Amino acid sequence: MIYGQIELHNVEELVSIAGRPGLLLQRVPEAVRTGLTEKGQAQIRRAAAIELRFVSEGDRGSVTLASYGGPSKVQVFYGDYWIEDYEIRETPQNIFITRPEPMFQFAAPWSRQVPRSVFGPVWRVVVQGHEVHLVEADLDCPRLPLKHEKPQGRYLAYGTSITFGISSSSPDLSYTSQAAWRLGLDVLNLGMPGTAYCEQAIASHIAARNDWDIASLCLSVNMLNQGVPAGEFAAKVRSMLQTIASARPDKPLVCISLFPGFADLGWSWPDREVQAASHEYRQVLQEAANESGFPNVHYIDGRELLDDWRGLSHDLLHPANHGMIQIGERLAAFMRPLLAADGHGHS
Repeated sequence: MIYGQIELHNVEELVSIAGRPGLLLQRVPEAVRTGLTEKGQAQIRRAAAIELRFVSEGDRGSVTLASYGGPSKVQVFYGDYWIEDYEIRETPQNIFITRPEPMFQFAAPWSRQVPRSVFGPVWRVVVQGHEVHLVEADLDCPRLPLKHEKPQGRYLAYGTSITFGISSSSPDLSYTSQAAWRLGLDVLNLGMPGTAYCEQAIASHIAARNDWDIASLCLSVNMLNQGVPAGEFAAKVRSMLQTIASARPDKPLVCISLFPGFADLGWSWPDREVQAASHEYRQVLQEAANESGFPNVHYIDGRELLDDWRGLSHDLLHPANHGMIQIGERLAAFMRPLLAADGHGHS
């Protein structure tokens, strides 16, 4: 999405909310959001792998952001290279665009020799967390990034809070960002904490998009943990796969089953009435993928992507940084031949 001379990556709509300054950066169109569950409508408004991108030859500038519902994390990159981190809250905060010392990235003769394998000299303000509003942009002669200054392919990820990256300490450490980084892809993160219920609205939205080269569906510890029986899960999964794969038969679609977690020990979250076992959910997803009738649909067991329980955080559910990195590395290795086979080879 374009806003003036800024490209808003992983943003589908700008929403004005009464009583708040600026515009909410929303990951799906409002018409899609209203087709989700009530909780899902709130969670899809949270920022995940949202980026503000622009090119500027000036020496100064800032973008002003505010975060509602809780603090959000912001990382500033220049092309592929990290510069600094911020944390933002409701009080609008300036994210400064400055050229730090040493000047290798920015000044001749060094700047011409900097390896730029994926991104060109593009300023990237990466946002993750809660409901983030773009309040103001004060930039020095910005322009939009050109096509060759950005990744040439895109990875779309749908799933739970794990896909969202809720337990990673910074946006670049979520498993989706880690996999995309290894493959030289942009990531379109549609993770929905606590609310990944395979709704028809989100399935149809993914199917209608023509801006991704490969997608993953991480399904779905939310449904297991919140009492959805295996039979109902199977029906929703099969419908989701049919909707997406039939519309995009040339795009690899990777189904990721449950990662290891407390449910594998026979435990349930406090005050939850669980109606299925974790092995049943894995079997349902594997059978749905294998029996879909679409050669572009693939299955991988989450336990193959994360095989060390030390990669989990304290709740024995959400992967922490070590786990996210392992998942991203192994998922990228699984995806790489699928991309090459479909003519979308990347680094």
